Amino acid sequence: MAQAIDLNLTKGSIAGHFRTLAIPGAVGMLFSTLYNIVDIFFAGLLSTSAQAGLALGFQAFFISISVGVGLGAAMSALVGNALGSGDNRAARRLAAQGITYGIVASCLLALAGLWFGPLLIKLVSEPGVYREAGLRYFYWLLLAMPGFLLAHGCNGILQAHGDAVSMQRALIVAFLANIVLNPLLIYGVPGVIPGIGFNGLALSTVISQTGVMIFLIQQVLRRRRMKRMRAAYFRPRLKRFAEISLQVLPTAFSFTIMLLSAFVLQFALKLFGEHAIAGYAIAIRLEQVLLLPILGVTGALLPIASQNFGARDS
Repeated sequence: MAQAIDLNLTKGSIAGHFRTLAIPGAVGMLFSTLYNIVDIFFAGLLSTSAQAGLALGFQAFFISISVGVGLGAAMSALVGNALGSGDNRAARRLAAQGITYGIVASCLLALAGLWFGPLLIKLVSEPGVYREAGLRYFYWLLLAMPGFLLAHGCNGILQAHGDAVSMQRALIVAFLANIVLNPLLIYGVPGVIPGIGFNGLALSTVISQTGVMIFLIQQVLRRRRMKRMRAAYFRPRLKRFAEISLQVLPTAFSFTIMLLSAFVLQFALKLFGEHAIAGYAIAIRLEQVLLLPILGVTGALLPIASQNFGARDS
C-alpha cells in the first residue's frame, strides 16, 4: 500500500503546494463528471424518460449534498488550522467530530429528504413516466447519503494533510466500477442474475459511493497524526458541532443557492417535456468539465491557507 501523504503546507513553495493539491483535485472532479455521464449514457439506452428521471432525482438529492460540500470545507479549514498550529490532539478530535457530524447530518437529511424530495420533483416536472422515474431514483439515492457526506468530510480532512490524491484515486475507481455495475444491475446476467432495470442506475451509485466512503475513512485513519484516535473522540459534542456548523453553513448555503438556479431552469423546461429536461441534464454535465481548473484551484487554496493561519504564518 502506498505511503500515506502528510504534508506540512507551511513550508516550501506555495506554487508547489498548489500543484500538489489542485491537479489531483481537478482530475478527481473530471472522473466524477465522467461518472455522471456514464449514468446518463446507460439511462439513455433505457429511454428518454429514464434520462429525464435521473436528472430530476439527482438534482433533488444534490441539494442535500451541499451539506457534504460544506462539511468538506469545514474539515479542511478546522483540521488544517489545528495541524498548522502543531496541535495534533485537537486535529484528531476535530476529525472525529467531523465524521460523527456527517453521520448525524446524513440521517437527518435522509429523513427530511422523504418529505422535501417528492415536493421538489413534483414542482419541476409534469405527471408521467419520467416523474415516477425521478422519484424512484431519488428514494434509492437516500441510501447513499452517508456515503456522499462522509466522503466529502473525509476528503476535507485529507486535504488538510495535503492529500488530494486519495479522493482522486477513489473517484477513478468509482468511475470504472460504475461502468461495470450499471449494465450488470440494469440487465443482469442472462440465466444467472436478473436485472432490476432503471433502479440499477441508483443502486450502482449507492454501492460505489459507499466504497468511496469506506476507502476515505481508512485513509484518514492512516495519517500519522491521526493514528492515536480514540473511540471517545467520536462521541457527539455540542460545542464542537456548533463550531463545525459555523463553517459548514455558509458554504452549504452558497452551494444550495447555486443548485436552486438549476431548479428554476428545470421548472421552465417542464413545459417542453421530458426531452428538454434530458437534454439539459446532458449539457450541464458537459459544462462541468470547463469548471475543473477553477474547482481544483479553489480546493487547493483552503488547506494551504488554514495550515498557514494555524501556524500564524502571514
